[in-house]
Amino acid sequence: MSFKADFVIKNANIRTMDKKNPVGSALAVFGDTILGVGDFEDFATVTGPDTKILDLAGKTVLPGFNDNHSHPLFGVGILSKVNLTGAKSHGEFFERLKARAAETPAGEWVEAYGYDEGLFAEGREPNLEELDAAVPDHPLAISRVCLHVGLANSLAMKARGYGPDTEDPPGGEIVKRDGKLTGRLCETAYSAMTEVIPPVGAAQLSRTMKRLSGMYNALGITSTTGMGVPGGEGKDLAVWDRVLKDGNLTVRVAAYCLDAMYKRLRDACAPIPLGNDLFKLQGRKIMLDGSGGAGTARMSEPSAYDGNAGLTYHTQEALDEMVWEAHSQGVQVSTHAIGDIAITMVLDAYKKAQERLPRKDARHRIEHCSFCYPPLIERVIKEGVLPLMNPGFLYYFGDTLTRNYGERVSQSFPFRSLLDGGIVVASGSDFPVAAIDPKPIIRAAIVRKSVSGLSCGEKERITAQEVIYSYTAAGAYLTFDEHRKGTLEAGKLADIVVTNIDPTMVDDDPERIMEMKVEQTILGGKTVFGQ
Repeated sequence: MSFKADFVIKNANIRTMDKKNPVGSALAVFGDTILGVGDFEDFATVTGPDTKILDLAGKTVLPGFNDNHSHPLFGVGILSKVNLTGAKSHGEFFERLKARAAETPAGEWVEAYGYDEGLFAEGREPNLEELDAAVPDHPLAISRVCLHVGLANSLAMKARGYGPDTEDPPGGEIVKRDGKLTGRLCETAYSAMTEVIPPVGAAQLSRTMKRLSGMYNALGITSTTGMGVPGGEGKDLAVWDRVLKDGNLTVRVAAYCLDAMYKRLRDACAPIPLGNDLFKLQGRKIMLDGSGGAGTARMSEPSAYDGNAGLTYHTQEALDEMVWEAHSQGVQVSTHAIGDIAITMVLDAYKKAQERLPRKDARHRIEHCSFCYPPLIERVIKEGVLPLMNPGFLYYFGDTLTRNYGERVSQSFPFRSLLDGGIVVASGSDFPVAAIDPKPIIRAAIVRKSVSGLSCGEKERITAQEVIYSYTAAGAYLTFDEHRKGTLEAGKLADIVVTNIDPTMVDDDPERIMEMKVEQTILGGKTVFGQ
């Protein structure tokens, strides 16, 4: 029995990310699978009259990008909110909020996201009195760009039951000054707002997921993660189920379950991983500390800006138990840790679990792994923990991080040191904390400078080839998918991106990466963006 390729790419600059066969000029695909990479003549026997020939005239072909840390389900909810990204002053901030309030019936919620007080000319967040004056007739909830801190007006505070005498919840803070509410809510105090805000329906979320999938595909992204599925009442899985039934997902998702969802699966004796190539529940996600931009990361030295040393969601003992529970069941653990104290706690918990029950290939992850100082780098390398890093934070938030932590930022996201130690490091956007566009993220890893040009520790720069590897093959490795995707080679999924320039060859002029345009994105052999 013989078969012919569905299509063959030729005259291309193919960068496979496969170290055994790094380049080629042609590639053949049958169904959802790559038949091989080589020269056009190599595929003569599988090229038939119905085989489509794609002559790319020298354009670059890469594995589909893998944004290995994002929040798509949260992202679809946030796309309907007021976008405060880039607001440079309180005037601009309130102008956008007032415009939404003016078209919203009184008493209904106004939600917004994306502000960064480090960009404000006033140099501070708006206070409760200012929030009430600007939006007096609607409960108002605004998440900071990091999603760890937010603001709320008095109507929203009242709806949630927060007052001057309300005690702080575990892992959070209702910020007060002189015994009065300030409007600022940190960590769990802000996330608890979702309990009183009317939810968006699954049908609407599914439609928005189709839009978000298109945004990913237009940027060459074929894989991402759902980094933190809450699932307290199973609603999140119901949304994903609706998205899949509606056929609205065109980006592969590996989802990590937060505590409530993990316990639901555990109690149901459901195996993890669970799912298929398009959507799967991959592991357990644990939140440990806060945000560097908001100053809530758990640090050994406090923020130079406001003296805040951050917070943790769990004690060491509680973290140890959560890690052990998943580890002992063969489940991969992914823990959010930004500050050096938090990273230390995670490494301690992983080490204790491995000592109790050695697992050869556990691949436990540290999400962000930001302020990973040299002694911690040594531990990560020795103990084989896998960091997921967000170099894009240096581009978008480098100025604010420097305001908060000064010279310590130069030691954050130690990409170079970890790669030199032989550790597989993947990259992610953390969308919607930052934009999903890979270009600023790639740029930041190469030049280590903020959008304003501020240096953020150039000793930790990596090459263009290394950052593209982190955005393709390394991401697949972190989700145990290296045998299915991440490189262009025979037998793997035909997840392919075509670009106008070669992003692996911009080291001499890193700014050229911002000129990269995605011309075609292919998921499993089918074009999902471009021609």
